[in-house]
Amino acid sequence: QGITSNRNIGKHAVVPRSATNLYSTTDDSQQELSAQERILQKTLGIEPETADQKAERLLKRQMALDAAKNEKKKNIALAVLAFFAAILNYGYQFTHPITSLTLLTEMQNNSADLTVIGNNGKPTVVDFWAPWCENCKSAAPTLAAIEGEYGSQVNFVMVNGDLGANWPIIERFGVDGIPHLAMVGSDGVVETALIGPIPRGVLRADLDTLLENSKIGNDGDGEGNIKKTLPYTMYDAFRSRPDMRKLNY
Repeated sequence: QGITSNRNIGKHAVVPRSATNLYSTTDDSQQELSAQERILQKTLGIEPETADQKAERLLKRQMALDAAKNEKKKNIALAVLAFFAAILNYGYQFTHPITSLTLLTEMQNNSADLTVIGNNGKPTVVDFWAPWCENCKSAAPTLAAIEGEYGSQVNFVMVNGDLGANWPIIERFGVDGIPHLAMVGSDGVVETALIGPIPRGVLRADLDTLLENSKIGNDGDGEGNIKKTLPYTMYDAFRSRPDMRKLNY
């Protein structure tokens, strides 16, 4: 009787917590990792980002998104401003059209000096005009377009025939009517004069020939090439005085 049976001890004994939980060496942070993060950490040695690193990454991403949105708003605002500026410019041009006389005046202001004739290796177009000349006004847009096209290769000289100071020049060129376009070679020799409004194609053809001739000397280029006659000629102001055909300013 003094001996107590321990047969039932196993039934009523308190079972301790799992040894695995009590003595686990796994870090709590390791348990929080996803399966993908564990694989990356194990195979590539990539450490998962901390909460602070994640917050910083998200903050930078949000800042980049905000910057992109602001840039988009800025570009839209600039596009809108450019659109309204174009509308205003069109409205101004519509209500303040550039007249032919204004165009001639601008060309006169930008005119090369007579001293370039025969001295800079370029052909020259000398345009004699006057503010009251209707044909001069109608020809202005064509001449302005040609000047814009050939301006770097050809001298364009404007002479206002309404100014008394220009009368010696008018007499020197033998001008007896306007508009009068004197077509002068790079050597200073007047090839012809085109009178009245001239089609753009005619001006191009003569100017192209003058440019080709500017590369050839008076006696040819030594390879059998000689200067060509202009495809379009009209008035020869120097027929009775050929010795005056070459200009020298």
